[in-house]
Amino acid sequence: MKRTVLPFFLLISLSVSAQTRNKNNKAIFLEDINWTKAKEVLTADAVVVIPLGAAAKEHGPHLPLATDFIQAEHYKNMVALERKVIITPTISYGLYPAFVKYPGSTTTFFTTSRNVLLDIIRTLSGFGPKRFYVINIGVSTIPALQQAASILKQEGIVLYYSDYARPNYENAEKGIKERDAGGHADEIEGSNVLFMRPELVDMSKAVDDTTGYTRPGPLTPVPMEPGKLSPSGIIGFATFAKAEKGKRNSINFTKELVKDIDSVTSCALPVAKDNSIAYKSFLGNYTSAKGESIEIGIDNNRLYYIWNKGRDLRKFFPLFPDSEDHFTSMYIDILFVRDENKEVVKLWCSFRGDNFWFTKNK
Repeated sequence: MKRTVLPFFLLISLSVSAQTRNKNNKAIFLEDINWTKAKEVLTADAVVVIPLGAAAKEHGPHLPLATDFIQAEHYKNMVALERKVIITPTISYGLYPAFVKYPGSTTTFFTTSRNVLLDIIRTLSGFGPKRFYVINIGVSTIPALQQAASILKQEGIVLYYSDYARPNYENAEKGIKERDAGGHADEIEGSNVLFMRPELVDMSKAVDDTTGYTRPGPLTPVPMEPGKLSPSGIIGFATFAKAEKGKRNSINFTKELVKDIDSVTSCALPVAKDNSIAYKSFLGNYTSAKGESIEIGIDNNRLYYIWNKGRDLRKFFPLFPDSEDHFTSMYIDILFVRDENKEVVKLWCSFRGDNFWFTKNK
């Protein structure tokens, strides 16, 4: 019985989501279409927008854990009314290390946060698009976004994202904030959620808390070295939040998002790096002590592997560089090892969870 009922309710949920889209939308939501329609719209000139906002991260006692997610969802719907882009499902987990001592807050590691972005963008770019924009609701997410953008640039792909530290986004709050100090679960974030999802806000629990400014380090609700004590989890003046401020900030923020997206639409694509020379030293056949073999080759400017002379997945899962000598793919991680002359002589790999050492054949 459960096998039939659960999918049925899932279909109802997805159907309702699709039916409640604004009829004036210019954008296409990827989750609402089938793969044949996706084939039509995922073209070389398409711009793909990826919302990123934590769905489980503390925002004081007055705001829900999904505060960032709520904002990401709101802004993707605002962008949908303005531009003909393709919008992916919202990424609800990321790098949020400052809040791990508050129950319910969840974070990924840096490499996970970066690699989720890389995996999504590389998969979608395989169908055509080379221009991507992230609606980023957060600050600690920026380093992972920066590194992902740098890596993708080498592959001829543009990735840009919203950043609260840039002047245009700082200016979006001018004339709205009554208190300059803030940064987390504060006047602006509280105002945003009061405007977007007022039923989830309990302003009777809002407090003004600036203890988080004391020194660098992760926040903690109880004294704990070397963290910085913030009993409420708020950094700023939460009691000044008002829905009207959230509405004004939402309009300003959306304008900046649209400007960013327009710049992605019109910018020149980077030239992909030619890897033929850099990858030459990796090519060849390798054998393990147990008799397994792996062949490393290059095709379409990317490394590929053939496992035990039979598993050739180069057209499905090529190897992507994680660093100079470390490559990863769907099932496998490979670390090439060099001798004192900088020649590749061995490789270590993790294949479906099993670890192997291989020696390069002469």
